[in-house]
Amino acid sequence: MASDVMSVRLWLSQTKVSGVLVDEPGELVVGVRSTVTRPVCPHCGAKSGRVHDRRAKRVRDLEVSGRPTTLVWDRRRMACDGCGRRFLEDHRAFEGRFTARLARRVVADAGDMSVRAAARRHRVGWHVVMGLVIACAGLAGEHRRRQRCRVLLVDETSIRKRHRYVTVLVNGDTGKVLAMVPHRSEAALSGFLAAQGHRWCKAVKIVVSDGSAAYAAAIAKRLGHARHVLDRFHVIRWFAAGLTAVRRDVQRRPEGPKPAFDPAAFRARFLLMRRPDTLDGAERKRLEDLFAAHPRLKAAWDALSELHGLYLAKDRKGALEALDRFADIYGAGQIPEFSSVVDTFLAWHDQILGWHQAGRPSNGRIEGTNNLLQALRRQAHGLTNHANFEARGILVT
Repeated sequence: MASDVMSVRLWLSQTKVSGVLVDEPGELVVGVRSTVTRPVCPHCGAKSGRVHDRRAKRVRDLEVSGRPTTLVWDRRRMACDGCGRRFLEDHRAFEGRFTARLARRVVADAGDMSVRAAARRHRVGWHVVMGLVIACAGLAGEHRRRQRCRVLLVDETSIRKRHRYVTVLVNGDTGKVLAMVPHRSEAALSGFLAAQGHRWCKAVKIVVSDGSAAYAAAIAKRLGHARHVLDRFHVIRWFAAGLTAVRRDVQRRPEGPKPAFDPAAFRARFLLMRRPDTLDGAERKRLEDLFAAHPRLKAAWDALSELHGLYLAKDRKGALEALDRFADIYGAGQIPEFSSVVDTFLAWHDQILGWHQAGRPSNGRIEGTNNLLQALRRQAHGLTNHANFEARGILVT
């Protein structure tokens, strides 16, 4: 025996190595066979030990020392003693053209890199890798949708920038993506909820979404028993639009033959969005100097601070008190730009004020998921197929 010869151990359960067929620097081929003596007949469930014939099947496996490894499975064709029908034996370590562990590695690599890069790494075609990803994502998504969902998070993201949107649904308790439905319409969300069934929908107690009228209609239709809450981030962004309108007005007020521009008001645009309890001494002094020159800006900032109080309050009663203080400031008539804020609040007041009673939920998990999905889109240099985007998105998140 040569001094550089060694035995091969594959670490595959219920598998025995019958011999090394090819052992070269660029390739390793190993013959294997199953150690199960009596396979189960898929037709009648009886065990059979009578072999009708044998067929060699080539199966790709993980690389060994950087060499592509192929297993030649001596697959038996059995003749069932119970029903008399013939069948090919199955093995849990082999899945089609790959071993189960190689398929898992390919799917994991597709989550960390582009599908094309994963295909090059494992020396297979792009469609082979994508097929494994879709199959694995389908199993994962089906498993997640069978679980009970108490808090449902709903938001949209785009496959391509500013068009081809999808509706993303996340289990708020686990943070797992349940599905990514094409479009962002009422029909898209309503169709998903209808497919889940009445029993699953009945378990949903809280739904958190942005201010989409289409989503609100679907939620009212399919989840009328649940408490619908608007995400705090989107609501505060609506409120801040009033202060932004006032700031733009005071900094661009024309004085003389040319429009004047107040650089101090413009530079403070981010500072104005801060809550009073987050400011230090220097920042407060800067705002006081700005408010001395622009009293309307002071009123707008106070109004936004009271609207922040809707979420800083400990309960619904405290939120209503903050709303009363905002109404007093708005009633003074110095900030008519907040009229659109008032109209928006009146249209969504049930979903906004119900935040405390629902346990202060947030869409933070789904916003983080959307960040991962956008990173995935950039990694793939753009995606056009919804099914592929959903499959990769479920695995990445």
